Amino acid sequence: MIIDVAIIGAGHNALVAATYLARAGLNVHILERRPTIGGATLNEELWPGYTLSTGAHLLHAFPAQLVRELGLAEKGLTAFPRDEVIYLRRDGTYHSHLDFDLPNHATARAKLTPDELAALNRYDEFKKHFVGLVRNYLLTVPPTMDELRRAAAGTPAEDALKLATSLKLWELHDHFLPTARLRERVVSEASAFAANPGAFALAYSAIDWPDPVTGEKGPWGFVRGGMGRLPAILADIAQAAGVTIHTDCPVQSIVVANGRATGLAFANGERIAAQRVLSTADPKRTFLKLLPEGAVDAGLRTRISGLNSHVSCYKFLAAIDELPQWNGWDGDPDLPHRGSVQLELNRDAITRCYAEVEAGQAPARPMMSFNIPSVLDDSLAPAGKHTASVYVYSAPARLAHGTWDDQREAVAERLIDQISEYAPNFRRSILHYELRTPLDLERKLALTDGCIWHLQHTPELLLGNRPLPELSRYRAPIAGLYLGGSGQHPGGEVSGIPGHNAAKEILKDLQPT
Repeated sequence: MIIDVAIIGAGHNALVAATYLARAGLNVHILERRPTIGGATLNEELWPGYTLSTGAHLLHAFPAQLVRELGLAEKGLTAFPRDEVIYLRRDGTYHSHLDFDLPNHATARAKLTPDELAALNRYDEFKKHFVGLVRNYLLTVPPTMDELRRAAAGTPAEDALKLATSLKLWELHDHFLPTARLRERVVSEASAFAANPGAFALAYSAIDWPDPVTGEKGPWGFVRGGMGRLPAILADIAQAAGVTIHTDCPVQSIVVANGRATGLAFANGERIAAQRVLSTADPKRTFLKLLPEGAVDAGLRTRISGLNSHVSCYKFLAAIDELPQWNGWDGDPDLPHRGSVQLELNRDAITRCYAEVEAGQAPARPMMSFNIPSVLDDSLAPAGKHTASVYVYSAPARLAHGTWDDQREAVAERLIDQISEYAPNFRRSILHYELRTPLDLERKLALTDGCIWHLQHTPELLLGNRPLPELSRYRAPIAGLYLGGSGQHPGGEVSGIPGHNAAKEILKDLQPT
């Protein structure tokens, strides 16, 4: 038997790529180290009756085109739309992009001056031109900067691109937005990546923009039954196309002979031969652990080892018996529970957080995204109870003093105290909790440094630089080895785009010249 393509990993990108390849008539095998599929897109019943999406918890970047081509809706994929985000402030006020005029809404449009409204409109126009330009390249190999400039030439995107490549993000905000309250309203942008990165970091937001031709948007919300339902559906679709999925099958190394990837070797000593290999592991795992040391240039290995995966995050998971009572919220009492509540988002807090991360410390007051998926999907928890899923960012992959195992409980207690400042009933509502540190994410999900995006989304790691210019076209400098994980363009999130794009490049290489 000849395996046309052997795929390392059974995450969502692998399953997407496998389906496109198998539908083209190739014999495709997926090799997964764990007994279950899905990678970081998974469900776990942490406590009896409570199902939590312990990796990714929100579906928002899967393009409508892929949903349609793969037939996900027909196979039962349903997402409960998550409501808008509320950015709570410690003084009892908040920001929201929803347009309601309530006393505590600091930037309700009715409260804004004509100059502020005009400034917001100009900033929205800037993003429409800049992010819209990038969106055209989502489902293809990424452009170089020269290609992007040529595409923008003579259009309104030309000036927008110049601003994005010449200013820091907060300088861009200062350029467009004349008041502190407007600047705080948008300070969450790229806050998960770095403190005040280059404004080009906004290019990553193209992953959520609608199709530029059809205007379609993919699903946005919590997957019915938890995020693990998505890879289950993708696996059914892949197997129907002829894909073979092997679990409990950890790949030890990629076999390279005469400068070409020729198969895979496993921990039990077995090998399989394959015409092509597609790795959906992160770049550091692929190049520094799976490839033999002499397979690529030592300089390339050094550059890959220096890529930014060390700025990570952690996740607080809990079963609760009452919903948070958020200080300062004066609107629909159910809205924050249907959406997401964001904490500690202002320039000072972000600056302090990243200074502590760079010092190898767990931030004293990290940023948080607090979600309660069970409010929308009552299958996730017993009646009257709920699941809380809190992404906490950012965090160092390694601590300067001690380990994450040593500090886990102390950090968890600080998080509970911090949340309880905003929702005083939160501590007493907790029935069970678990903190997944960067070290836990690395061990459980095979993510180098626990980086859920494989690599960060700072400007130097976007588009034609992701993960490096010579690797950005989904090909390694080894014949027959392809790259299709979140370390490739356009990046992380549950989008399936890197898998789709890598599959298209493999098929392109198979066409007769």
